[in-house]
Amino acid sequence: MPTSRLRNLAIAVAAVAAGTFGAQAAPAAPADSVSPTASASASGARAAAASAQHDFNGDGYDDLVTATPKAPVNGRAGAGSVVVLYGSANGVAPSRATTLTQATAGVPGTPEAGDAFGSDVASGDLDGDGYDDLVVASSGEKTTDGTTTRTGSVTVIWGGRNGLKNGGTAVPADRAGVPVGDPFGIDVAVADIDGDQGQNLIVLTGGSLVPYADGFTRTAPSAAMPVTDSIRENPHALATGDFTGSGSSDIVVYGSQDTDETSGAWTAVYSGGPAGVEFQRELADGASAVPESAAVGDFDKDGRADLVTGSGTNCCPDSVNDPSESAGQITVYYGAQNGLGSGRRPVLIHQGTAGVPGVNEYVDHFGASLAAGDVTGDGYADLAVGLPGEEVDGVAGVGSVVLLKGGASGLTGTGAQAVHQDTAGVPGVGEKDDHFGSALGAADINGDGRADLAISARGEDVTPGATADGAVWSLRGARGGITTTGATSFSAPKFGFTYTNNEFGSVLGG
Repeated sequence: MPTSRLRNLAIAVAAVAAGTFGAQAAPAAPADSVSPTASASASGARAAAASAQHDFNGDGYDDLVTATPKAPVNGRAGAGSVVVLYGSANGVAPSRATTLTQATAGVPGTPEAGDAFGSDVASGDLDGDGYDDLVVASSGEKTTDGTTTRTGSVTVIWGGRNGLKNGGTAVPADRAGVPVGDPFGIDVAVADIDGDQGQNLIVLTGGSLVPYADGFTRTAPSAAMPVTDSIRENPHALATGDFTGSGSSDIVVYGSQDTDETSGAWTAVYSGGPAGVEFQRELADGASAVPESAAVGDFDKDGRADLVTGSGTNCCPDSVNDPSESAGQITVYYGAQNGLGSGRRPVLIHQGTAGVPGVNEYVDHFGASLAAGDVTGDGYADLAVGLPGEEVDGVAGVGSVVLLKGGASGLTGTGAQAVHQDTAGVPGVGEKDDHFGSALGAADINGDGRADLAISARGEDVTPGATADGAVWSLRGARGGITTTGATSFSAPKFGFTYTNNEFGSVLGG
């Protein structure tokens, strides 16, 4: 059985896109195709076995999680579903997948309209058996008191030799000290917060950060340790990483608040350690725009995790060279011995930054989604940035993804690369309001030592007459960056789903 693996860097990816979008033209060929590729070497697979971060069946390959919170289940609209594609030497394919809903045997709960099972996902080995487990949030889950109040829920689905076929455990909000009516499971993460090489569940609520102690089992969640200090109104999401190099993961929570100031953005940092989680500081510099997404990686390879926040939709007009609203920007905070915000000043990057492809334009939404991973295999984490509103060849809202490469100086525009549906070798055709890049994920699904990118296009039209079927692409990492060799894409019909306009794969993990 595989040994437990330490993962100090847990990547939190959130994708937000706002605005009203028009109807699309007639659909191009369904985005369900694959280009041939050579298999990864056996030595590459062995290397992957030691470092896989989302490995639910213990075979050493990262697996890809795609969630569709709007998916109907048993006739209940918006009940939500999750599809997990298992990695292999040839990457992922719909033929090697598990579909999970609240109607799946052993999964707690009952599918109801609007549950949004899969509104957020995370993974890690919570019970220490060597297999990663999947954490699924359901933001629309109703309370159990007979009212129609939606307060959310969190479920752990257990990994094993055959993957995610071992049932699940509900994480009760009341035992976490969460007041009735307080949203539970706004975001979820798994990280080693106390430095003991065991994984801990972390749940964000409407008024608290709730880390769970060691000892989480399949029969009972471990003790909850709520933290309310400096959790302001409207928390959006969290991110985790060892920002100090201490061996314990720290936690960042970000959101917005009503204010008379020019920006209501807030970002709070909490330090982890053997004594538990405690508030450290708020990040002030560089936080002029409300964060909507985040990613964590060691972009300068100094042994400390770095944080990137994206402000793709609510970007401040004055923060980019072109004062177009919603052009988008990202903010890079570098890790330091005394924590985020204690070392070098944060760096703003946008399409006006030297080397970054494109220009700042209205509703590009640069930074609406983010994912971090070592795409090139050089030891430096790289960053994929989604621009779901990007205009391509005069067509609005096609969307694109820009890869920023890490290096000794951290993230810069040097060698940056842009890909979209009209890039040679990428399956499909870019169309109006496809929103390619609306969600992103990074994981080494073929075991070659390089992170591969998962890319969603929530507005992809696959079936005739549809405008938002949604689809997911898998693009491989390579020495020079993203490659289209072996590129593949898939959408709902490949898994036997007949629903339309439910944005398949709009949430990605891994």
